[in-house]
Amino acid sequence: MQVTIIGSGNVATVMGRLLVQNGHTIVQVFSRHADHAKDLATVLNAEAVTDLKKINGEADLYLLAVTDDALPAVAGQLLLPGKLVIHTAGSVSKEILNKVTDRYGVLWPMKMIRKSMPTLEPVSIVVDGSSEAVIGEIEKLAYELSPVVTRADDEQRIKMHMLAAFTANFSNHLYHLAADYCAKEQIDFRFFYSIIEETAQAIQNQHPKEVQAGPAFRGDRQTVEKHLQLLASYPDIEKIYRAMTESIGACFGHKLI
Repeated sequence: MQVTIIGSGNVATVMGRLLVQNGHTIVQVFSRHADHAKDLATVLNAEAVTDLKKINGEADLYLLAVTDDALPAVAGQLLLPGKLVIHTAGSVSKEILNKVTDRYGVLWPMKMIRKSMPTLEPVSIVVDGSSEAVIGEIEKLAYELSPVVTRADDEQRIKMHMLAAFTANFSNHLYHLAADYCAKEQIDFRFFYSIIEETAQAIQNQHPKEVQAGPAFRGDRQTVEKHLQLLASYPDIEKIYRAMTESIGACFGHKLI
């Protein structure tokens, strides 16, 4: 396939490389910033473009890998009748592209992507499209990038996007806070890697409720109070600890705070 990539960031870079590795040709790379467009175009052996009006209409696929906020403005400047046009955003409706072409859709890799990544795997890819035929085309492309592909319409996909934030971004924020606490209290955060990994592995085979542990799960009010005392000088972490303890306790029939 002849592919034009609109965007030059993390997703555009990694997906561009993978498309080339799978035998596709990148013909153009667009970015508002000339140096960004040139850098990625050089890597992908493509033409660098900084004006959307210079996007040619000869490609088979137009991949919009730009920020969610930028999608409406970019889509509003494109007119590619009959061409396959897809975006990569989890939280944006596919209908943002309905005036660009009648063959449009979404290919959303459910993953935090960085330019340095040699591959997307392991990753779940969520696809949608303007018709069954279009979904099939996007699905075929998605399977070149990952063996784990699922379909989800706009309503389902935004829920999945929210849950990705809940399960990945929020849990990573807890790791961030814990690592900062460790640094201040002279504790090596690496000692927690094994328990983090054990939990992540366990929930792949059991419902998370079945692997819950800790004082809130047990209804251990005395230990909870000890923990809160340790967090007295860390009010931001204490607030989160209280909220999580209340939530876990409620799930298992305990009133702890």
